[in-house]
This record gives sequence, C-alpha cells and structure tokens, in this order.
Amino acid sequence: MIYGSEKEKLINNYSTQKMKTKLTLLLIATASFFVQAQNTEACTEAISLMTTSVKAKDVAGYDYLTTLRKDCPTFHKSIYTFGELAVKLKIEKATTPQEKEKYVRDLLKLYDEHDQYFPNNGAGNKMKKGLALFENKTGTTEEVYNLLDTAFKTDYANFKYAKAMYVYFEIIVNNHKANKGVELQQVFDKYDDITNKLDEEEKELSDEKDGLLTKEEAGQVLSEKEAKRKARIEENLEIFGNVRNDMDNIVLELSTCDKLIPFYQKGFEQNKTNEEWLKRAANRLDLKGCDSDPIFSKISEALYKLNPSADAAYQLGVVEIQRKNTTKALDYFNQAANLYTDNTKKANVYYRIASMFSKSNKVQARSYARKALSVKPSFGKAYLLIAQLYGSSINDCGNDQFEKRAMYWLAAQYCDKAGAVDSSIKGTASKTAASYRAAAPSKTEIFQSGKAGQRIAFNCWVGESIVVPSL
Repeated sequence: MIYGSEKEKLINNYSTQKMKTKLTLLLIATASFFVQAQNTEACTEAISLMTTSVKAKDVAGYDYLTTLRKDCPTFHKSIYTFGELAVKLKIEKATTPQEKEKYVRDLLKLYDEHDQYFPNNGAGNKMKKGLALFENKTGTTEEVYNLLDTAFKTDYANFKYAKAMYVYFEIIVNNHKANKGVELQQVFDKYDDITNKLDEEEKELSDEKDGLLTKEEAGQVLSEKEAKRKARIEENLEIFGNVRNDMDNIVLELSTCDKLIPFYQKGFEQNKTNEEWLKRAANRLDLKGCDSDPIFSKISEALYKLNPSADAAYQLGVVEIQRKNTTKALDYFNQAANLYTDNTKKANVYYRIASMFSKSNKVQARSYARKALSVKPSFGKAYLLIAQLYGSSINDCGNDQFEKRAMYWLAAQYCDKAGAVDSSIKGTASKTAASYRAAAPSKTEIFQSGKAGQRIAFNCWVGESIVVPSL
C-alpha cells in the first residue's frame, strides 16, 4: 500500500512526465511543420526556376527538374508539364546520337512518373512515348508500334494526336507490304479503328464549332476567346482531315474494287452473321465506289436483316439507288436519318439524298441540302451543292442574258459560305467561287447595263436575289 507523500510524489512524477511527453510531441509537430513549410517553399521555388528556364529555352531547366523529381515528385502536376519541355530542350541540344537517346529514354521515364504520381491526368503519356521514339528516330519501328498499340488499346480516350494515328496506321501498312505477318484484313480493321477515332475527334470539334456558327448566324458577335477557339478548332479539323486523306492514299492501292470485291466475296459466308464485319465491308465498298457489284447488295441486305440499324438502312438506300429505285432509296435514307443520333451522319444522309435529286429535282435537292445544314451548320459540302444547283440554273431564271449570268454571283456566294464554315474544303470552295465569278458579267458589262448596285430577283424555283457589284 502507498501512503501520503509517496503517493503525491508518484502523482507529481506522472504529471511531469505527461507534460514532457506533450512538449516533445509539440516540438516534433512544430519541427515537422517548419520542415514541411521549408520543403513547400523549396519545391515552389524549384518549379518557378524550372518554368522560367524552360520559357527562356535554357537547358538549366533540366537541373531543376532533376531536383523536383527527387524531392518533390507529388508536389504539383506542372513539374511534369514543364518538365516535359525541359527534357525536350536537352534532346534538341544533344550533340551525339548516344546523348540524344539518353534524354529520349529519360522523357519516356518522365511520362511514366507523371502517370504514377498523377493518375488519370489525361495527358496521353502512353501515346506520347511512341511518338517520342518516332520523332527522334530512336528505338525500333516495332517498339514504336507496340507503344502506340498499347496506348490505343489501354488509353483510347487520350489517343488524340493526329500524327500518332497516322504513324500507327502507316507502320501496320508497311508491315503488310513487307510480308511481316500482317494480313489484309488486319490492315482494314486497323484502318476502320483509327478512322472511328478520327470521326470521334472531328465530331467533338465540329459540334463545338457548330455552336459558335449558330451564335454567329443569330447575329451575335463572338468574344475574343471564342474567336480564337474557333480558329483553333478549324486548324485542328484541317489537320485531322489531312491525316484522313493521307490514310486513304496509303490504303488506296490495297482497296481498289478489283481487290475488294473478291476479298469480300471470299469472306462473306464466314462473316454473314458478323455485324461489325458486314458494316465495315459495306462502308468500304461504298466509299470506294464498288457499290454496283452484287456483293455489296448481299452484304447490305444481310446487315439489315441482322439489325435494321441506321447504318444498315443507309446501305440499303445505296443499293436501291444502284437499282434505280428512287422511291425505295428515299424510304431507306429517311429511315437512316431518323435513326441516327450523330448529327454528322444525319447530315451525310441528307446530303446523299440531295445529291440523288440534284439532276432530277433541284427544289428537292436544295431542300435536303438545307436539312443537312440545319443539323450540321459546318457541313460545307451542302453549300457547295446548292452553289452547283444555282450555277446550272442560269437558263431557268432571269429576264435577259445579264440577269441569267448574274446567277453565277449567287452561286459564288454559296461557295464562299462553304469555305467559311468548313476549312477542309476551303481550297475547293475558293476555286469554284472564282470560276463562277469569272463566268458572271464583267465590269464592262455591268457598266453598259447600268445595273451596278441594283438588286436582281430570281423569280424562278431559286426564289433568291443578288446585288450587282458596284463599279
């Protein structure tokens, strides 16, 4: 038993010890706080110095990056966004192939670290690894392809670079041509996969552009930020369009009708219940103008029977055009347009109908061209079609030769609209507009007519008017 003073002594010792423990913990916490504050300050300063160096094209930025990767790997994502530029500067300044490869490999490592410390960053680092090797002529073609293939299959959403898509496709085509175990079907499958990705990226951009065009057409002025964004969208759409054209050119020799028709005839029985195979085969035959062969009809009918989808209905519409059955073709095309939820595909159907009527019923043709524009304001081909309809109607409208040829000015205006909304056809639209204006009345004829600045109304099926240019 503990008595009196002994008990008080024990209590005092316990209280003292408890106070010492609290004080120790407080000192540790305080020290930790100051260390953390110092680390934060050091990391912030290193990022600032790296950023400044990178912006000044100074390779010293790489030294700050090295410190950040060692001491502050999780501090901020800008370590990796600006760090990428710092490593690229070292690659650019490398004086030997060995030094260059060293920093290219380090860049690949940095991409992995970015994904490790900041998962789901959306930077597309897996794709960038393949491009880094390709652009710097480092590693083997097989290594480049494997990196891009892995990125496409595991990080599809962030596989957004047009150049990566092109390189990815080009390698598999070259392997097929070199008899490296790549079958023609594999080339077609890869073409379709990458084309689908191009479609998705272009749709996202063109839908955003449509919103801006709709705003402009409503008489609203775009803000400076919106105007810059529109210009950037047009630039990116043009890049994607170029990649699509280049891919088409690469595969052109592999997908002529002489090669496609026997290829799909051979594979039809085995794949007649394979919806994806049927859809892709029908699309390629249609795209390459091989839709008059019976195999196209067989594939399209099998596709519709398997699943009467929008794609299947569209292909049967093409079949009926070949059979010269306009009524049935129109039924299938309208069915496809109603089923499509993608405005680009819907506009394409309306455009196909407009083209079908362009020689037999210009009013119907224009009506469907306008439908295409109503769902897709950036669908420039529809404006070009209307221009063509007007340009071929000079003998249907106007009271004299001057007024008849004045129709060419109206056609040229529609070409201008086509180029304004769709940068991918700007060159064609500009040339066509110039040819229409060259065919319109000359300055001398305008002077002799006395109609400069006057409005001419076309009281025919066109129902529009044009102001004669002033001298």
